[in-house]
Amino acid sequence: MAFTHQLAISIQSWALQHPKNVFFFQDVNEINNTQIPFTIGIQTPTQCESMLSYGHNGVISMDATFGTNDMKFHLFTLMGFDDHRTSVPLAWIIISKQTVEDLIEWLKPLKNKMLSHMPHWKPSCFLVDDAPQELKALRLVLYLVLTLCIFP
Repeated sequence: MAFTHQLAISIQSWALQHPKNVFFFQDVNEINNTQIPFTIGIQTPTQCESMLSYGHNGVISMDATFGTNDMKFHLFTLMGFDDHRTSVPLAWIIISKQTVEDLIEWLKPLKNKMLSHMPHWKPSCFLVDDAPQELKALRLVLYLVLTLCIFP
């Protein structure tokens, strides 16, 4: 399945109909012979509240999957942990490319959304795997010390 014009219109229509659930949307585009990647950041109002509650001075886990769909887009899942250390979904991001610049494009609006609700919002750390572009983007946007998750 290719990312068709019809699919792009369908996603854009959904994003416009659900503005409370979309914190970032960027359609595939080409500017000055440079392709701008498709990106949609999804966060429900409940997830926003959870991110404010559990993400501020808390731990946020971020992981990306690749190749789980026909278009080979990346799916990022951000998770927090409640008072019982149960994981709570905080946001999902679907993106067609995963460069540092592309990650910064959705990390900044997510951070700004949190700061608009809580001016001193800041997680204590992010748990990530050893993806250099994720590490660099998080450092640049959130000025954090990051914790690597290493699985045998």
